[in-house]
Amino acid sequence: MNNTDIEDSYVNTNAIEAPESDYLYIQPSQIKNAGNGLFTAMEIYEDEIISLFKGEIINNDEAKLRAELNNDKYFINLLDDTIMDSMHTDCYAKYANDAEGLPASNKFKNNTIITLDEDHNVCIKASRNIEPGEELFCGYGESYWKKHS
Repeated sequence: MNNTDIEDSYVNTNAIEAPESDYLYIQPSQIKNAGNGLFTAMEIYEDEIISLFKGEIINNDEAKLRAELNNDKYFINLLDDTIMDSMHTDCYAKYANDAEGLPASNKFKNNTIITLDEDHNVCIKASRNIEPGEELFCGYGESYWKKHS
């Protein structure tokens, strides 16, 4: 087998081979006043891709307008200098709260990270093994909390 054959036969073993609705569910977060949270119905292993972010791709001018209206709670900055807004898009990933962003939530720890999958989609990935019934948490970053706390 040459390198091309190996690359062509590569299978991403870090992707969960089921529809997100089969293993993710939304219910009130364990973090007080955080709204809904994202939970898993099955065991998830460290480094597995859990859920993709989906949303409207907007430019910085539109993002600024939405931010002025305080409609920027579901923004993700993309590598091409655009922004994905998940506010009005069905998407499980957007329900993952940040367990370490506010002092009131400090009894929980983040167990996922926001990253890119091999196809450059923004997603959440397990940073440790996660048990069924656990809430999924990921860090939003310092700039998010400066604006929204």
